[in-house]
Amino acid sequence: MVRYISEDPEDFLTIQEQPPAAHLALLVEGRVSHSFPLRGQVQVGREKDNTIVVADQKVSRHHATLEPIDDTYIIHDQGSANGTFVNSVRIGQPTRLHHHDKVRLGDTTFLFTTSRPESVTLSEALPSGALAAPGPSQPLQTSIPIFSGNNTPIWAVIGCMAVAILFLLVVLALMFGWFLGQSGVVMWWLGGLG
Repeated sequence: MVRYISEDPEDFLTIQEQPPAAHLALLVEGRVSHSFPLRGQVQVGREKDNTIVVADQKVSRHHATLEPIDDTYIIHDQGSANGTFVNSVRIGQPTRLHHHDKVRLGDTTFLFTTSRPESVTLSEALPSGALAAPGPSQPLQTSIPIFSGNNTPIWAVIGCMAVAILFLLVVLALMFGWFLGQSGVVMWWLGGLG
């Protein structure tokens, strides 16, 4: 929910955000990795000004556009170098997306769904036989990340960083102690105290 409040406390406007009409879910190793709710027109590409930014060198800067129509979306290829594929077929004109269509841009595969992507299983997402023999034009797995984080828990990253910092501090303390012991600075300083 988004709420606009003006300077006058009695004058406010509440805007109820509509639920997404559909989702575009990133498939990584056959599983839904990230889910992007679709509201209004959506641009997909490598440039940061796109709605969905894809870190895949085979994806053009402004690769494709999804536009809402009725209860689904139409996908337009924006003249990309490597093309846009819907269910392994390269599209040359605007194409209506259906529930569980697979959209491939470069080496990145998305699943278009009109339901919550968390409820989609791998067997529903892939056509029969796709697990056994993926074709060269449609790779089953992709390892290209999206700019929205990764699956590493933050506590694990912080813990590893803390261990590395402690190690460096111990090494620095040992080196500093050795230097002071070799140079006689400690004895000079202690002698100056007495």
